[in-house]
Order: sequence, then structure tokens, then C-alpha cells
Amino acid sequence: MSKVDQGIVIILDVGRNVGTPEEKNEKSFVAEARECAAKIIERKIMSQGKNLLGIVLLGSKKTKNNMAEQCAGAFKRIELLHELQSPNWQMIRSLPEIATNTRGDWIEAIIVAADHLKNGISGVKIASKKIVLMTNFLCPTELDSNDIEQVLNGLQEDNFEIDIIGPDIYDESHDSNDIELAKQFVTITNGATEPFHHIMQYLLFHKKRLKNPMPWNVDLSIGPNIKVPVSVYIRLRDEPVVKNWLKAVKDRVTSTASTSEGIMRHTHHVNEDNQTVVEKDNIIKGYNYGQTVIPFSECDKTMQYESGSKCLSVYGFTHATNINWQTLCGDGLQYIFGRKGNKNAQKAVRCLVECLHELKLVGLVRRVYNNGNAPKMFAVMPVIDTNNFICLSMAEVCFKEDIKNIAFPSTNLKKFAFTDEQVNAFKDLIHAMDLTKAYDETFDEAEAFPIAETVSPSAQYVLDCIAFRAMNPGKPLPQPRDEIMMLFKQPPLIEKRSREPLEKLKRLFTLNEVEVKTRNKKNNDIQLDNVPMKLLDAPLINNESHSSVADAPKLQMPKKINEIVRIGTIDPIEDYKALSNKDKKLSDLAPDMTDAIESLIYYNIDGNYNKALDAMSFFRSECVKVEPSHYNSWLQKFRAALVDRKKQEVIDLITERQLSFILKGENPLSTYETEDGHDDSQAYDNDTIPNSTDLNLPSTINDMFDEM
Repeated sequence: MSKVDQGIVIILDVGRNVGTPEEKNEKSFVAEARECAAKIIERKIMSQGKNLLGIVLLGSKKTKNNMAEQCAGAFKRIELLHELQSPNWQMIRSLPEIATNTRGDWIEAIIVAADHLKNGISGVKIASKKIVLMTNFLCPTELDSNDIEQVLNGLQEDNFEIDIIGPDIYDESHDSNDIELAKQFVTITNGATEPFHHIMQYLLFHKKRLKNPMPWNVDLSIGPNIKVPVSVYIRLRDEPVVKNWLKAVKDRVTSTASTSEGIMRHTHHVNEDNQTVVEKDNIIKGYNYGQTVIPFSECDKTMQYESGSKCLSVYGFTHATNINWQTLCGDGLQYIFGRKGNKNAQKAVRCLVECLHELKLVGLVRRVYNNGNAPKMFAVMPVIDTNNFICLSMAEVCFKEDIKNIAFPSTNLKKFAFTDEQVNAFKDLIHAMDLTKAYDETFDEAEAFPIAETVSPSAQYVLDCIAFRAMNPGKPLPQPRDEIMMLFKQPPLIEKRSREPLEKLKRLFTLNEVEVKTRNKKNNDIQLDNVPMKLLDAPLINNESHSSVADAPKLQMPKKINEIVRIGTIDPIEDYKALSNKDKKLSDLAPDMTDAIESLIYYNIDGNYNKALDAMSFFRSECVKVEPSHYNSWLQKFRAALVDRKKQEVIDLITERQLSFILKGENPLSTYETEDGHDDSQAYDNDTIPNSTDLNLPSTINDMFDEM
């Protein structure tokens, strides 16, 4: 037999007694009741709890219930619209919007709802049975006192709860007999009653589903001999609003999820070289290390670090001041209690909490959640709540690699000095913006945005969008409602109190506006002033005629030429010529030219060095004409760097294209010359490592490099 947390039957009065509004320009009772019932059903759907819900219409045109079939002539005008089932959106759509011309007995409707909760569904055990009645009691019951007393006794024996929503039955202005009977139903069944506006305020925000906490049972180890059985519970956890989104195919006719089509996914691994599918058995997992993929086979897994079995081991204790909020991380907070039913463990945890609190210490523990999980370090801190519990709180601690050290400029400077008047002005602003005194006596509570009670605006809006999309599949999503936007607004009393301190701060602190310089974006906009008049007088092209487009003259529109300020890697030769035409000297252009050549070689991907060698040849010819030392001194360092980077192919290309040092035969200012008709390779060999000396290294160092 399956178990259900709660079974609810909503009795909605749709008779003629609820169709007329009490005052002009107000909603009728049936409209408010329908809106309230829809919110209750929506709350049950979004909470995703183990609940069953049914709907009974009072004053319906139909008579459809089990009690009417058993008792002929009784329980008329009562319709069981939806039997007990998991709440769904169709229940909201089926709620009637207007009242009928008939009436029904509200006590008979309670009997029908109670019978359905008790006998309407088999194989299910309902822990809590609740009946929600929405009527204005303007249609009096026809049952006598004996029958009513029998109904009350039956509801009390079967532990039914009767809740009445709508009229304020405790208002002294109501003096009808039915109102007095309603009070008895609520009192005897330990139910509740609220008017519509109170219930709608309670239903403004979606409620999170209540879950029974699942403990993580482990032994808290302190040293080699002490092991305390404890249970760890999650206190806080940063979770998404909706964990799992299920994608479905939309039915174009009904605008709902299709029942005959679905989404099927297949994962294929494709070889990029020949575009063939690789079988799963031929795939080896790897990890990206920079731009290199490091393969990691199944054989390598045997050499991985093993964290061992699950544990919670205390490594040591440190002063509480050594644990700052900057060193804490993770996605939540956990509480540690002694194992349930183990009094010795509970006493040991209590003793540990009191000792840590008295000595102002914090424990550091190593946690392995399960076999094979990565170990994590946690800080264990004492928690003493005199009204509720005494336990340990546990938060994850950052490792050294996770901490980012940020250097801030020193504020202990004369220009940052402040006066006592400025400090007092800030104190006044802090007192004026005290959220614990944000409202006056007209509100129930004085505190604004209380901790652990304020809902998340983003989460509420996401759930609102889900509910709206379920009821309106084809409409665009609405803007956040006013109740959600109020969470972003400052309370009026806070705003009023903070005006004067803010004005005082503005007088005490002189603020200078900082001009943010924006980068001028280069564009190729057409300047009409530079366009010839003949071009402006050209006939317009008719877009509707294809022949005129083909016969139209091809015009080259003028473009804005970007000014060249330094030599780049796109076209270094042309950049050099453009800058030299502006009377720039070779000594100024040489560093930029050499940087461009080095970038073209060092960061080359395809192995084609033609552009770099052409620029190098052009630069050499320019240095031959003017000053060879710029080229020779740079080439000496450049060739040494190529040797270190193991780019022998570039050195061979330089020698092949005769781009070596500038010799005296080419320019008398050069210090290089050939010997006995040989090329300059001898000069390169002598000058690559200047002033080199012989080094006698110990044999141990040579052995170490050999092993590497």
C-alpha cells in the first residue's frame, strides 16, 4: 500500500447565492473563490509533494457523487468534478467561472468530500485528510441537529480537518445559524478559517517542497583511538530553482507536449581527418593541458590516487581567528549531530562543542563522502542555540591553489584622512538605514527583508513563468509582478530617514566627476563632402527592375584610409615604406620591424615563413644602404633565440636565402668580413656565444640531466 502525505478535497460553491457581488465594482464570491482555488492547486503542483487533490462543486447543475447513488433524493446539486489524484493544470482550467441558478447544502457537500477521502480511492494510505470549504453560507442547511451532531462525531473520529475560506465567521456582524455551525466544524476538527485577502497574501509566493532530511552517517575520528558516531545534515545548499528540464516536442494543434513524439539522442564520436564514426571501444579519454590533449587510458586509472573509504577525520585544531570568510568555499553549510539513539555520541558531540566554544577553537577535518570520491577539507565550528540545539557546523575550506591574492593600494595616506564629523555622518546613515526598524506601527512586523524569511525574486519569477506558460502556451511571458518588484525597492521609512544623512555626506565629501575616455571606433563611413558631384548626380537604381540593376554602372565608393602608426604583421614591408615616407629614421623603425619579423616566426602555425623572410630580406637591404649594425646586432641575438627554440629549419632558410650578416664588402661600416672566400658561417659560429668559458660540472649533475 502506497503512502500519501496529504489528501485535500476543495468544495467550491458555484450556486446562485455566490454569483452577486456584495458591493458595486467588486468581484463576486464565486470569482474570488475560483481565484483562490486556482492558487491552491498551483501551489500544490509547484511544490511537487506527495499530495492527492479532488474538487467538489456545490450548487452545480449536475448531481454526481457516490452518496447520491446510495441515498435516493439526497445530496443533490453536488458534483464530484475531479476525483482524488495528483494535482495538475487541467484542474485549474476546468474550474467554473460563473455561478449557476441552483443551490446545494454545504453540510451534505462536506459529507460527500469526507466519503470520497475515506472510500474513494483504494490501495493508498492518506496520512492527513483535509476538506477546504469555500461558501458564503447564504444558503442555509436543511439537516436537523441530530444529523449534524452525527456528522461532527464522524469527522472527529476519522481525524478530518475542516478549513473554511471566504467569510470571516468570527465577525460579530454575522448572526446566522449556519455561521455558528461553521464555527463548530472548525473547532471540533482543529481546522482553520481565513478570509480571501489573507489567504491570497499567504499564496503570493511559491513555497519550497518540504523534504525529510537524509543524514550522512559516519564516524568522527579524533586521533587513532576516538571515533564518535555522528550524522551530518545539509543546512544550506545552493541549488537551481528547477533541477531537471525535460525537453518535449510541441503539438501544433493543442500547443502542449506531444504524446506520440519525443526526443531521442545519440552520441557519435567522429574522426575529423576522414569523417568516420569511431566505435566506443576504440576511444581513449583525455584531458586538455593547455593546447595539448593528454590521453588517459583505463590502465592509467590504476595508478591514480585513492582517497580511501568514507571518513570524517580531525586533522587538528586552530584558533577561530585563523578561519576567515575568504578562506571558506563550497556550495552550502552542514550540521553535525550525535547519531540518533546513541546517547554517548550525543554527549561527546556536546562536550566537543562546549570545549571549542570555550577555547575559541575551530577544527579542521578531512572528509571523503564515499569510496572513490575526492577528499575535501572542512572547518568544524561550534553552534550553540539555547532554544533549539547544540551541534557542530561544517563548511568547506579553500586549498592554497584556490585562493586569489589581490593587492590593493594602501589607504593609510594623508589624502585618505578623514575627520570625526565625516565618521559621525556615516554612523548616522547606518542608523537611519536600519532594516530592523523599517516599518511603523501600521505593519505587523517592523523588520524588512528578515534573514531566512525573504524569498528569492529570481526563483519566484522563474516559477511564475512556468505556471503562466502551463496555462497560456501561446502567449509571451509577463513582466515580474508587483509583489516581486517590491523586493527590490527600498522601504519608504528607510528612504525618508536616510535623506538628511545623505545630504550631509554630500556636503562633507567633495566628489569630482571622472571623465571616462571612450575608444574611438574606426569606421568606413562615407563622407559626402569628398564624393564627386557626378557620383551624387548618378541615376538611382530601380530595385523592382532586374535589367536596370544589370545595366547600372559599377561605382567604387571612396573609403576612409586608416592611418599607420607602427609596423604590423599583416604587411610589414608596406608599413615600413609608409612610415619611412613620413621622414622616420631607420633607428626608430628597426625595433618595430624586428618585432614584426620575430612574431611572424615565433607564432607561426602553418610552417610557411615566406612573409617573414621577405620582410627580413627587405629590412636587410635597407640596413645595407644606411647602417648595417641594426641588422647585424639583431640577427646575432635572433639566431641564438632560434637555437634555443629548436627552430633549425628557420636557420637553414636564412642561410639558403643569404640573409646572414651584412659584410664589409656590402657596407664598409660593417664589422663582418669573409675569410678565404668562405661565407659568414664562421663569423656566426664565433659570435653566437660570446666570451664563452669552459665549465667543469660535477658528475652527479651530469647524471641527473642524463636521467631527465
